[in-house]
Amino acid sequence: MDRGVKIAIFVASIISLGLGLIWDQVLSHARVMVEQPADDALAAETMDARMGSPDIDRLVVPEELDAQFQTRPVEEPAAESPTPEAAPPVEQEWTEYTVQAGDSWWKLAYVRFKERGLSSDDIMGANQGKKLVPGEKLQIPPGKEAVKVGPPPKAADSDKPAPVSSTGETEYTVQEGDSWWKIAYVRFKDRGLTSKQLEDANPGVKLVAGAKVKIPAGK
Repeated sequence: MDRGVKIAIFVASIISLGLGLIWDQVLSHARVMVEQPADDALAAETMDARMGSPDIDRLVVPEELDAQFQTRPVEEPAAESPTPEAAPPVEQEWTEYTVQAGDSWWKLAYVRFKERGLSSDDIMGANQGKKLVPGEKLQIPPGKEAVKVGPPPKAADSDKPAPVSSTGETEYTVQEGDSWWKIAYVRFKDRGLTSKQLEDANPGVKLVAGAKVKIPAGK
């Protein structure tokens, strides 16, 4: 037999022997893994997870249950009820309002006094015979119930003309569009006053609708 062939057979035998030893080790290791019991990840010894807050009482169940064993529900802390917000104070008195330019019954009810829950008919009913002209005095009720009762006597008498003082001086409520000249030469022209005299009699007073000014007796 050729020498090269003998050498090849010998090498093949050595390799085959080595592979056999390796395979035997693999089988032995696999046999040990199969025979060893696997750990139960869900067993009581290994599972120690608790769900929820640690402050909550847990129901402990004994290993053996008898007929006298009773379960009880877990008591949860009572939820705190939210503190109600304080309601805004409700106006309890009638208000005297001086009509401004651009006012309407709807605007008075739903814009200027919307927090009182009034309708335009409510305000009109409380001010029968009144017209919405700048400077006019209106009585605004505090709510719908007050409309049925009507304004108090003091408020009802507030629309009477201001009394004339002993010196003949008169109190005048400024209306939209008034000026010192107009008050002197149009509204009280019979008194023979000048605009300068009116200004001097009302130092610091600005002519805005609803402001009070003093009108001297004049001549």
